[in-house]
Amino acid sequence: MSGDEDASKSLPSTSETNNIEEPSEQNTPEGDANTNAGALEATDDKASTADEYIRLRVITSDMTNEVHFRVKAATALVRLKRSYCSKLGFQVDELRFVFDGHRITDDDTPKKLGMINDDVIEIYQERTGGGM
Repeated sequence: MSGDEDASKSLPSTSETNNIEEPSEQNTPEGDANTNAGALEATDDKASTADEYIRLRVITSDMTNEVHFRVKAATALVRLKRSYCSKLGFQVDELRFVFDGHRITDDDTPKKLGMINDDVIEIYQERTGGGM
């Protein structure tokens, strides 16, 4: 291993890419004609692979932290939420995950929410209280 390789591994990154994968079950397509409408794939021979995975950006509300995830379109987003929280030291119930102005529930999937590559999920601190 050269010295340049060691140096590049030790430099901090402003963003990360995380893969969240399910066990390799082969699901048959359910006749979705527009599932690849927003993807920017150059070739059609990889269309079936492109439909399975989607890139998502998770950004804090103050724009100080951005984490990239690559998830299957049919994977429940609770897995992304847990992964994000474990990497940053939060409990899942401490944060609110929002896409397109709506709170993401545990059983939501990118496919169900109509997400495309590079869509943004915003993170907010969960607020509780209000009683005196």
